[in-house]
Amino acid sequence: MKLAALTLLITGTLFGDELPVITQPDLKTPLPKEWVVREGKWEVKDGVMSVAELPENKHVAVLWHNVPLQTGAVECEFMFDGAKVFILGCDGDRHIGRVVINPKSVKIVDDSTEIKGKQPGTSLAEMKADLKTGEWHKVRYEWNASRMGVTLDGKSIEATHENLGKKKARWWFAVGGATMKVRGVKVMGSQ
Repeated sequence: MKLAALTLLITGTLFGDELPVITQPDLKTPLPKEWVVREGKWEVKDGVMSVAELPENKHVAVLWHNVPLQTGAVECEFMFDGAKVFILGCDGDRHIGRVVINPKSVKIVDDSTEIKGKQPGTSLAEMKADLKTGEWHKVRYEWNASRMGVTLDGKSIEATHENLGKKKARWWFAVGGATMKVRGVKVMGSQ
């Protein structure tokens, strides 16, 4: 298995701001049809998306953006409000890779070794975090070829792995635990 090359950056992005904007929903009106709620409750109101995992789903809350961006970046702000984890990821025929954010850490995960319910994916890069409930945090999630990166509140990590280079069918948000808020969503990229 090829392991990741890890780079810890202080500021910046992997691809700069040259990617064209695909969508920037105002979160005051319902999301367009390419956004699909797969699990949980995703309520859009007054410029904020309130998210809750529903216990009866027995699954984290998931919102797909069904646009196959091979190079992409997603920016947003989020606030933990009882939730335990915020995940941003890409899928092809199956999960490809994800960024997992919890109050104490941020990880980039390759999903090629994932066995649902038995084995999580392989952590490729990680940095510590100290995210307080009730505070807004800014995140930028990026992918291109076999690279994936994340910038959280000005600190960045990136990783490479051959599985991350698979053809993407969509990217997604997921929230685990009680509730979380998301605002300022901006999606950039190219197919």
